[in-house]
Amino acid sequence: TGSWAVTGPTQVMAEQSSSLAPSCSYEPGYELHHKYWCRPGFLWFCFTYIIQTNGSEVMVTQGKVSIRDNHTARSFTVTLDSVTPGDAGWYSCGVRRKLWFNLRHDIEVM
Repeated sequence: TGSWAVTGPTQVMAEQSSSLAPSCSYEPGYELHHKYWCRPGFLWFCFTYIIQTNGSEVMVTQGKVSIRDNHTARSFTVTLDSVTPGDAGWYSCGVRRKLWFNLRHDIEVM
């Protein structure tokens, strides 16, 4: 699988106090893998996940962030409510893999 295994927008914009909901798509074969949203740290690695699925299509919510996977569409959507200036910056949406590096796509939130 190449570097295009996860795709999505490169930039999303939101007004303060509004919501944003970027979607990321993934290649066939990753439907049951955990999907995640994180803020990359040192060398762009994700050491802690803001939110992640357990491989199912059940919506997961933690605070003002939620994530939901759609296996049929092979995409997952992260929703961030009540956006603040502190939410601006780079994030990664991705697919976790056990034996290899995770697959991810970087998005700038403005």
